[in-house]
Formats: sequence, structure tokens, C-alpha cells
Amino acid sequence: MTIIAGAQRNPLISTHVEYGIKCVVDLNHAFFSPRMGPERLRICQQVARGEDVLVLFSGVGMDAMQIAGRTEASSIMAIELNPMAAECARRGQRMLQRNKSVKCVGAADRLQIVEGDVLEILPTLPKKHYDRILAPRPKEGNLDGDLGKGDGGTVFLEALIPLLKEVGGECHWYDFAADHELPDCERTRKGISRTCERMGYTMEVIHVARVGSIAKRQIRICMDFRLTGRIVQSN
Repeated sequence: MTIIAGAQRNPLISTHVEYGIKCVVDLNHAFFSPRMGPERLRICQQVARGEDVLVLFSGVGMDAMQIAGRTEASSIMAIELNPMAAECARRGQRMLQRNKSVKCVGAADRLQIVEGDVLEILPTLPKKHYDRILAPRPKEGNLDGDLGKGDGGTVFLEALIPLLKEVGGECHWYDFAADHELPDCERTRKGISRTCERMGYTMEVIHVARVGSIAKRQIRICMDFRLTGRIVQSN
């Protein structure tokens, strides 16, 4: 971040309002994209009353706060490794508590911010508990995408799948694809399917959404998938 006018400040703190909900952003130490606003709204429209929701890689917490403030989810847990972003999320949570435009009762009280490594925290959470998990995983640089040789975030998938309800648990899995892979994104679809099968689950893809551009001909997508049960072993 380069300040082109005004005092040189560090930390450089700002706020952003999205659909009436405000988040805090440390512009020097945390990433936030207002262009993801329509995607956050899309997710909120799928959350049903009473759901337990887990938000991974939650950043400054806008995804989690939108769900808390706009839906009747029973609980929302947000996990973020970056301590600066986690502190922004906690400050946003306090503002959510005072936000009179939020109509959902107890929005801030239903939201829990957890600071730490996803891969260390997920094994400590209850299995088969969450109705919905958001996983906007970080990009693995040149190892990621259609030409990369990385694991496509499989390590995160393996950690989160056991936390979903075996029948009906949904995951919003964010991946990186080339434009020629759209709209089906078979590479991502096969990666999720293989991981679920290896872990003993059946699944179905509900929807594939294009949610942003990260570079020339490189697209960020969200693949919504649902667990449909355990694989039955035949004798």
C-alpha cells in the first residue's frame, strides 16, 4: 500500500460499508475486496434459519458479519490466521453489535472470531456439525490454477469435509481456474469428488459461480457442493 497524499500513517485503518454492515480494514496488513460484495450476498441468500456456519480464511470478517447480520443462522464461527485481520474482525463485530440497521436479533452474539491456523483449529472442532462451510482458500502462487502442480488446496478439503453434516452439509469451495475451464470447471469438480470419495463420502455439485478475476484469463470461482451420504461398502 502506497499513500500518495496526506500524512504517512501506520497503521492505516479504514472502514467499508456493504449492505448496511461495516467492516474495519487495516490497509497495510489485511486484504479486503469490495468486489466480492455480490458473492457475499449470494451466500447469505442460501443460509437457512438455524444453520451452524463455519467461515475459513475469514480475513477482516465481512463474510461472517454479513451472514450474522443478514440471516438467522444459529452460529457463525470465523477463523483467521493473520492477527491484524483478526483484530479488524473483532472491531467489526463490536460495531455490528451497535448497528441499528441490522434486523437479525443477536447478530454479534452469534458470531465467534477465532485467531489461528485453519489446519490446527479444524481438528479440534466437532465432527459432522456444520450445515455450511465457506472456504475462500489462499492462492498457492504459480503452483495453483490450471497449469500449476500444487495440490489445489486438497489439504484444506481433507480437514473441512469431516466437519460437514454427512447428509446435506454444504461447502462453498473457492478455487482458481483458467477461462477455458468455465463453466464446468471439471478439474476442480474432479478434485473435490476424489477427495470426498477417498474420505468415504458421496457428493454432488450444486452450482459453479464466477466470482472475480485475479489475472489475465485467470478466474476465481466458487464451487458449491453438498455431501449426500457415506459410501456403502459392498461385501
